Amino acid sequence: MSIQKIDSKTLRQKVYEELRHKIIYGELLPGQSVTLRNLAEQFGVSFIPVREALWQLETEKVVLIERNKSFRVNTLTARELEEALSIRLVLEARVAERACEVRSDDVVPRLERLLKDMEKSANRPREYLLKNSEFHFTIYNAADMPVHMQLINQLWARIGPYLYIQAKEMIPIMRSNLYHNKMAAALAARDKKELVKMLRQDLTAAARFIKDRLD
Repeated sequence: MSIQKIDSKTLRQKVYEELRHKIIYGELLPGQSVTLRNLAEQFGVSFIPVREALWQLETEKVVLIERNKSFRVNTLTARELEEALSIRLVLEARVAERACEVRSDDVVPRLERLLKDMEKSANRPREYLLKNSEFHFTIYNAADMPVHMQLINQLWARIGPYLYIQAKEMIPIMRSNLYHNKMAAALAARDKKELVKMLRQDLTAAARFIKDRLD
């Protein structure tokens, strides 16, 4: 695991953001353990900001802190995955509807650029995941619903590591890109019903793929 050293400003927050990024995009996988000492050395900081960042991630159920000065990335059961999906279908659909109503004109061109980037990176899983999340959050951020976004971000941190597994296989990616293209077209047309339909299909297909591997 390669981690860039961090400067002295707001160390806890920077460690938190960097570590969360590593987990969401599959650089640390569900169930994987890392010692606090190893992490502090790689970040070039003391134990304190690392421990504080881990406490925050633990409250979000993203990691589990263990007694031997180590932590491991939290895992999901099939039941927890189903519960997370049911919540996401409500939250992300509501935000997408709102985005249709209030989006600015520059959102659609951004999505079109991201669609091209996603197609080019289909055989590079982590790069694809970055573009995939950027695509979704470009839509969601257009809604300007910060409380919803806070909850959505927390759920993405739990689901993200498993999406890396999906991104390594081409068939789910091809299907996901089909949904994304239709989502972008629906947002451009301000068609809330079609956008929510495609979003739900995208989220459900990804969850089913992951659940099969959990089972």
